[in-house]
Amino acid sequence: MAIIDRATRERIEARFARGSVHPDDQTRITLFVQSVKAINSAVLARADLQHADVPSHKALRQQYFKEVELATLLGKATAWSSNPLLYMEATNLNLELWNRTGAALYLQGLLADPELFYRYLALSHALLDVVRLWPYLPDDQSADTPFLRALHQVETDSARESAVQSDMLATLEESIGQEQAAAIRKHERTEVETCFKALLDRLGA
Repeated sequence: MAIIDRATRERIEARFARGSVHPDDQTRITLFVQSVKAINSAVLARADLQHADVPSHKALRQQYFKEVELATLLGKATAWSSNPLLYMEATNLNLELWNRTGAALYLQGLLADPELFYRYLALSHALLDVVRLWPYLPDDQSADTPFLRALHQVETDSARESAVQSDMLATLEESIGQEQAAAIRKHERTEVETCFKALLDRLGA
């Protein structure tokens, strides 16, 4: 699914091609990515993942610590905007992300309900797989600033975690049913794409 039009893509490419990312855009990106990481870390912090012999539990525990680490890394590398209105804008967008994805639902616990667990994994996979800026940057874009290096590391690690979750979703699909599982994945991805598009539409605007 192409979530942005050609004009938006060209505007983003031009914005990044100037050699450095404007603090307004750095702030928008970081606050959105941190909200994504906050969803995953908040849910995983509440889940009962103490069974070290269960591979999925071990993978999710590792993801929890990685999410916290990456959110901190990107925040430290960001040149923050001095525009207070931008933070209000970002807050509204992040609230929309929480509301559209129903993330608060998963704070009540995951593992007792197989379908709820599957829905969370589908959401988490969508967050990791969809929220990536690098595909929208110029082909020859290099990670030559602290912010771009941090962003590149975040997205590289997110791609790795996304692959792990793809395997977990495939393993659990049988217990949910193929048709229902596909519908869940499509729904979660659509909601995440809608919110991410709203961020992309604001970059360089």
